[in-house]
Amino acid sequence: MRDIRSIMMNLSAPAIHLKHTSDPSLSHLGGLPRLAEGVSWPVRNGMRMGFLARLSLAELHRAHPISWLPSQGALLFFYDWDEQPWGFDPKDRGGWMVLHVPDLPEPLPSVESTCAQEGDALPHCNVYFEPVEVPPSCFRGPVDKLGLTDEEFDQYCTISDELFHGSPKHQISGFPSPVQADDMELECQLVANGLYCGDASVYNDPRAKDLRSGAANWRLLLQLDTDDELQVMWGDTGMIYYWVEEDKASRGDFSNTWLVLQCG
Repeated sequence: MRDIRSIMMNLSAPAIHLKHTSDPSLSHLGGLPRLAEGVSWPVRNGMRMGFLARLSLAELHRAHPISWLPSQGALLFFYDWDEQPWGFDPKDRGGWMVLHVPDLPEPLPSVESTCAQEGDALPHCNVYFEPVEVPPSCFRGPVDKLGLTDEEFDQYCTISDELFHGSPKHQISGFPSPVQADDMELECQLVANGLYCGDASVYNDPRAKDLRSGAANWRLLLQLDTDDELQVMWGDTGMIYYWVEEDKASRGDFSNTWLVLQCG
């Protein structure tokens, strides 16, 4: 049998794993966004969206610089967790939002008493950033071409899971950990340009052929796993994935960020 671990190492891409910590941090999942004066809480249908994460770009770059992300400020992630749009319909636009805002002046403690005043807030969980090399999933093109045997396929999947050491697969950049199909870059490119991706008919649309090349510009901005400590589940133990176009992100423009929800 081939050395699957070496094969995976050659295919892997650098990424950042978000891990819970009890230490003070500028970055956290859940809690409150601490919006600066003049920055409004995103709403949908007259209701405030759920706040998911505040990630310090300075902390992120200290752990592992990402060339297509700004080095200053923080990213705030919001989502309509009541409706939980899946992202395959252009009409889902507005069901999430990413804001690029000034960073906090100092790290926060691991627990915020103010969260108790917000009945719809997730628990505040500080996180730190750990560099990790993530291989593509078994269903992505480069792996398909390997012609893995059943035994090699199982080993590949097992090693991929072990990289996260049993922690939720919260991740920035690199290859995603898909629950379903591993073609989210193309899906984002098509649906963000107005094509419905709820069935396979979209790939027969002549507009899809013209748009396909743009899929290479999309990058995984944030992958959020189902997380017991955060008290959140996406669908049936699924994940949500925020994607962004590299050229826009590098300019600090997150207005066209797209989201995909996948679950088993």
